[in-house]
Amino acid sequence: MNAEQFSDNIQSWMDLSGSGRHAEAEKFYYKELFEAVITAFCKKYTGRKTGGLLVSLLGFSPEPVILTASLLQPATHLIVTTPLKQEIVQVLEKYLQPGYQLVILEDTSFKTIYKRIKESLSDFPTSNITVDITGGKKSMVAAAAIFAKDYGSEIVYVDFEVYLKELRKPKPGTEYLNVIYDPLTDQPETSIING
Repeated sequence: MNAEQFSDNIQSWMDLSGSGRHAEAEKFYYKELFEAVITAFCKKYTGRKTGGLLVSLLGFSPEPVILTASLLQPATHLIVTTPLKQEIVQVLEKYLQPGYQLVILEDTSFKTIYKRIKESLSDFPTSNITVDITGGKKSMVAAAAIFAKDYGSEIVYVDFEVYLKELRKPKPGTEYLNVIYDPLTDQPETSIING
């Protein structure tokens, strides 16, 4: 898809969403835009490390989980979430590589979340861990971030350059990977001691 066609499709999607035809807009997004969004997102980070364990938090929007997984190509992908709507599961099945694991939380307490992520290390031992905190409840994000720091894991967030306030969505194609914490470079306690 060329840039003009992509731009036209974004406008069509915005028009559908803005007119209140949300179900139609969502179908259009996945049919006409999302593959191009994935491709553009991955092109921005050619040569980035892949493999390892990816822990994704999932709320109501599966797109960030799919973008991060498409980029990182994890050997193991653990998606931590609360009970999901079937439509979200169908989107995951369509766009993710087979083999990801859904961890449905019985509650979102710190202990439950931390324990469930930690248990995954027993099943999939690796030191190459990335935690994507884009989705999920704030309690999930806090527990996952503390886990990531404790286990020397990279923390990432799918962010965007343009937010369409009236639609409460990022403008397609403006998504980017924000590295919140990289244990190889972001050790403030080490620089305070050594500096």
